[in-house]
Amino acid sequence: MNGGSAEQQPSQREAQKEVRVSQDQDAYVDYRKFHYKNTIPDNRVLVFLTGFCVGMVFFYLTGGQNSSACSLLDSEHLALLQNFEVNRPGLFEYVLSLRLGQLVFGVVGALSSVGGLLAYSVMGWCGFEAGLFLFTLVYQYGLRGILLAFSMFLPQGFFYGILFLVIFRRFWSSDKKYCHNEMTIKSEHQHQKMEKVKTFVLVVVLFSLGILCEVYLNPEIMRKIALLFS
Repeated sequence: MNGGSAEQQPSQREAQKEVRVSQDQDAYVDYRKFHYKNTIPDNRVLVFLTGFCVGMVFFYLTGGQNSSACSLLDSEHLALLQNFEVNRPGLFEYVLSLRLGQLVFGVVGALSSVGGLLAYSVMGWCGFEAGLFLFTLVYQYGLRGILLAFSMFLPQGFFYGILFLVIFRRFWSSDKKYCHNEMTIKSEHQHQKMEKVKTFVLVVVLFSLGILCEVYLNPEIMRKIALLFS
């Protein structure tokens, strides 16, 4: 009888543990629904939009004087873009080295003490460049400039954007609440190790998809859009 009761005690403790974990997960879901059911755009969106508006204002203050300069997007280069041949191995090597350096810089920055400042600075600068770039192309080519602007960043920009948010996710205000609550409810060491592995795999997948799209899909998209300017 003692042996039977000794065998039941560990199984009972495991069952109680599973019940507690299930209750904690339910509490976590209720917490998220209660605190985030009505939210305004977070700091990431606000910083990006602020940079975008500053870029737009900067364009108008300078009178569009940079739009007439010779660049990759002038009419002569757009004509060449319609029939160009891509050297895939060379482009792949160039893009891989460039983006790998940016990835390392982002990871090191995210692990540093100034990671939060760096994250918001990059977000604001990207917004500024997007605003300036978009309005310059619209000034040059009208509404067709919007298509040209988006063609330069799709589809790889989608994956790079998510990758940036994943790398710096612990610095966003909403994610701080998320991580704090997750650490309080799910404090098991094994869970934290699995989360790190998932993050690493996600970073590798997003980075790889971005590289492949930039090398093999984006040149063809730009070629198609350039045909509209013939």
